[in-house]
Amino acid sequence: MRGIEKYDNLKEVIPNLMPVLRDAIQSEFLEIKRIDKECEKFIATCEKFPDLKKAEYVIFSQHIKKNEHKYEMFVFIDGEGNTVRHITGAEMELYGLLGSCTDLHVSEEYIEKELHCVGDECRH
Repeated sequence: MRGIEKYDNLKEVIPNLMPVLRDAIQSEFLEIKRIDKECEKFIATCEKFPDLKKAEYVIFSQHIKKNEHKYEMFVFIDGEGNTVRHITGAEMELYGLLGSCTDLHVSEEYIEKELHCVGDECRH
């Protein structure tokens, strides 16, 4: 993978995450969020998909347009990065289910890049 990695501890925190997913998260092609397991929506969702109780995170695209949401695929993973289940946007919505990944540390290089770059243009 080229470029600056967003999280400097992703591999340590979620060691079994598939490399293709790890690279997509690091390059911001995909987003990772922690699941709020205490929220009523998640508890209700687990009644329909009981194996989600093992999930800690969800990986998804933040670039999907709202009108194409039903075609989206969510990857639910456990705390080690093992895939628990894939669920489509037609089967559920993530709104109200997610929290920040406080255990992932944004790298200093990434923060520096964000301070100096807008889009593809960087100021030094």
